[in-house]
Amino acid sequence: MTSVTTASPALEQPQSRLDLRPLANALRSGVIVALSLAALVALLRLVLRPLIASTGVEENLTRVLSDVLLAFLPYLTYIAAGSAVRKFVRTSLISAVASAVVAAAVLYGGITLAQSVLNLGAFAPAQSLEMELVQTPDGILVESVTPDGAADIAGFQPGDLITGIRRDPIDLEGLNRLISQSNVGDPIRLRFIRDGEESQQTVRVTLAETVNEQAIVTGFFIALAFSVVAIFWPGKLTPYVLIIGSLLPLIVGYTWLIIATFSYRTEGLKPIGGLTLDNWKFLTERMESIESVWPITLNTLAIAIFMTVLVLTVSSMAGYALSRMNFPGRRTFLSFTLILHGFPAVTLLISIFFVLNFISKIPVLGGILGYNTPGGIALVMVAFELPLGIWLMKGFFDNISWDMERSALIDGASRWRTFWEIILPQIRPGILALGIFAFISGWNAYLIPRTYSIGTNTVTLSVFLKQFIDDTAPVNWNMVAAVGLFQLIPVFIFFVFAQEYLLNIYAGGMKGSN
Repeated sequence: MTSVTTASPALEQPQSRLDLRPLANALRSGVIVALSLAALVALLRLVLRPLIASTGVEENLTRVLSDVLLAFLPYLTYIAAGSAVRKFVRTSLISAVASAVVAAAVLYGGITLAQSVLNLGAFAPAQSLEMELVQTPDGILVESVTPDGAADIAGFQPGDLITGIRRDPIDLEGLNRLISQSNVGDPIRLRFIRDGEESQQTVRVTLAETVNEQAIVTGFFIALAFSVVAIFWPGKLTPYVLIIGSLLPLIVGYTWLIIATFSYRTEGLKPIGGLTLDNWKFLTERMESIESVWPITLNTLAIAIFMTVLVLTVSSMAGYALSRMNFPGRRTFLSFTLILHGFPAVTLLISIFFVLNFISKIPVLGGILGYNTPGGIALVMVAFELPLGIWLMKGFFDNISWDMERSALIDGASRWRTFWEIILPQIRPGILALGIFAFISGWNAYLIPRTYSIGTNTVTLSVFLKQFIDDTAPVNWNMVAAVGLFQLIPVFIFFVFAQEYLLNIYAGGMKGSN
């Protein structure tokens, strides 16, 4: 008989192999992002910054950009590693997550090693007194002193008990906060007890190489968290997070502004000493050499309204003529309006002064539109605002069909009646939007009113705020915040109730043509 041997089922199945594709993709994506950002940092610090410095120009933009890139480099690297394994989630969730975690750990190790070599991150030199301190019930105990360090030079010894700064008591947390906020070389006068005798010594803050072990451990878990979250993060939420993140400095700034106006003083966003309305007393009282705020507010309001009326009147007529009429020099005029819009106002200050000074000598007109008058200030600001207004209004008129205008002209309506009764109602959103922009520009103006006003008769709120800072010592920054918030109130009102029209200004008149 012939014996038939049957192969074991286990031998027929192919051996399962560990899929390393998710890990490879995660590592590759993370390394590419890290190297790309590192290359940008190197370009800014090693190429652009020395190149700009060689021209004698002082700037901080390259330093700020490189610092921002370095701050975001680790997080973007971990996000890239996690995002690279998202396509493997359906195949094997456990494998995708494990690959992202392993890749994040490897990338974190590489980034930490680079930081230790370059003295960045947790290895960056920090302000220090170069002595080891520990908090005790009796004070701050000096455990050890770095040889030839700042504390050793000042005469501190292990076993000294620090009890305060001069005559003010201090704990370890407060001392560390003071050291971190000090500049290199700043003196700190410490009161301490040695062998039962109290004495004082001055030690200067210095930079010392430190290793923040807590930051290293915390950073490791943050790296793992970022890589895992990136796997499951809904992509449609990313634009909103980016917008909120970019607006966060503004949000924090306005939050501080509101808190500071109702506080005696602030420490960060925390009010110190309770809440108060004393910062708003400028509404009812005269402050030092500065007059009441209400005449100044009326000046600002008059300039803004006068400017708005002129800008809307001239812009609508000029925009209509440029859109509907063909006359010699039309294209040249359009080109010059663009050039004038980009012309810096500061380059024309002297010539504008001579013009206003000449107008001041004209009877009647000089008292309205001359130098050191609200009308003259508004007239100058209108001149700088008109190029943008004309171009915007022309865009709205261009999007209105000719049919309605032709019908009105055929029916016997004059050009003026057609413009006033037929065309203008079609671009009402554009008119309102341009009016709001012109009003806000006049309300917040500083350079022109500051240059062409003397005394308090033509002072605007922006100039008043600057004078208040210059004429008070010490400066009450909480009251300054209150004045600034008072000036922002109309802007907030316009934004809340007219944001739809503000957005329509970029439509170029499309809504008016519907």
